[in-house]
Amino acid sequence: MLEQFAAIYDRDQYFACFLTAVDQLNDYEAHFKAEVGQANSIAEIIHHLDFYNDRFLSRFRGEEVASLPSSYNTFILEHKDWRRMVKEADQTYRQFRNSLRTCSDEKLQKWTADLGQLWLHNAYHIGQIVHVRKEFGAWSKRAVVKG
Repeated sequence: MLEQFAAIYDRDQYFACFLTAVDQLNDYEAHFKAEVGQANSIAEIIHHLDFYNDRFLSRFRGEEVASLPSSYNTFILEHKDWRRMVKEADQTYRQFRNSLRTCSDEKLQKWTADLGQLWLHNAYHIGQIVHVRKEFGAWSKRAVVKG
């Protein structure tokens, strides 16, 4: 589980990880939408990811998580400072890693399916971030992934 977590957070393997996907983005690029019909900006995607990662982390720790109305949109955000958003998301990832390292094998076994789905959710949206960056020319030409 820690290997899969590293793949979405801080180790490029078959796809770019979170830290690579947001590396060297500035506030303008993070909030920019290349097209009128573009669904979400990178900042909105990060807001969405951090929202769910934080909720799952709280549940994983055994903390109560408030229910939300079915119409709640996790992609909508008031303009937030990009660096602060990345720092908050990074903190959630770090806390998740620490919780995974210190949990019992029984707990990890119980959570394997849910965490696997959460990691897939992260990988999907991280792929969207890379795609958006490529669309407006803010992606490095250097090789990132192995394989």
